Amino acid sequence: MSVYEKTIPQWKQDAVEKLAKTINDSEMIGLVNVEGVGAKQLQGIRESLRGSAVIQMARNTLMIRALEKSGKKGIKDLIEHVVGPVVFIFSEQDPFALSKFLSENKTAAPAKGGQISPKDIIVEAMNTGVAPGPFISELAGLKIPSRVKGGMIHITQDTVAVKAGDVISNAMALMLSRLGIEPMELQLKLIAAYSVGEVLTADSFDIDIDCLFGQVIAGDQYAINLSVYLGIPTKETIPIILAKANMEAKGLALHIGFFSPDLLNQFLSKANSEASALIAAVAEKDPEAIPSEIVSQVQSAAAAAPIAAAPASDAAEQQKPEAAEEEEDDEEESVAGIGGLFG
Repeated sequence: MSVYEKTIPQWKQDAVEKLAKTINDSEMIGLVNVEGVGAKQLQGIRESLRGSAVIQMARNTLMIRALEKSGKKGIKDLIEHVVGPVVFIFSEQDPFALSKFLSENKTAAPAKGGQISPKDIIVEAMNTGVAPGPFISELAGLKIPSRVKGGMIHITQDTVAVKAGDVISNAMALMLSRLGIEPMELQLKLIAAYSVGEVLTADSFDIDIDCLFGQVIAGDQYAINLSVYLGIPTKETIPIILAKANMEAKGLALHIGFFSPDLLNQFLSKANSEASALIAAVAEKDPEAIPSEIVSQVQSAAAAAPIAAAPASDAAEQQKPEAAEEEEDDEEESVAGIGGLFG
């Protein structure tokens, strides 16, 4: 009794060896779905990927054999995703960046009957290059205005042949193809990828990078705010905490009347503010109690320079030298105002 031995063709063995080597040498091994993608469109996508990723096509059985042959830890988990029209894509990028790159790089493709138009398909006025014949009747049947000029059929005006969301008929698809119009867009979709010892699926890649970046920035700001609020010193928050403490210390000193030479201007400004408020209150109750010239001086000082308020709690404002200089100028003007009251 003879035993049948199946001999694997050498070209298959070589293909598996080559794929396995590429798998072992690549940081990221992905699978992309190429269903409905023609050879011309795939070539265009390959050109757009030049320098970023490499696509390699092979039979699914050979792809599985290559994954089994690879020594990468966890790579065999990619085998279950080798289903249907898929091809390998190899890259040094992380799968998230590659997925985003693929989604942003689409290629034009001809329309097929039964497809839904993703946008308004416009047939522009042109010389079709087709001699008079049945084609002019086909154009008329599709409500595209045309006439014969110079021995050729010309489309006479721009026409919306198919509106976005409408089904493309077989006749329309044939006409668009004859005119060289490719209204559809194709893109490769990363369905699974192996990176850093782990297999990720398409659900993991469907994230908004810009939104995620914004959330990271917001999280960083929230962490800084919390650190400042709780008084937890870090390299980033120490300057803000010190500035906040300085402002609060000054505010407390002014509130309880604890004098410090560096707060002279603030104390004088506060005294000026309180004196002005007192004069205004007294004058409102008894206009004769305060000399009119003093009331006029108070009103003039208030109009010329707004009285400086107590230091704000915002530490960021303390770090603006220009704002600090402006406050000092205001305080000096306010001091001059109170000085005038007492001659």
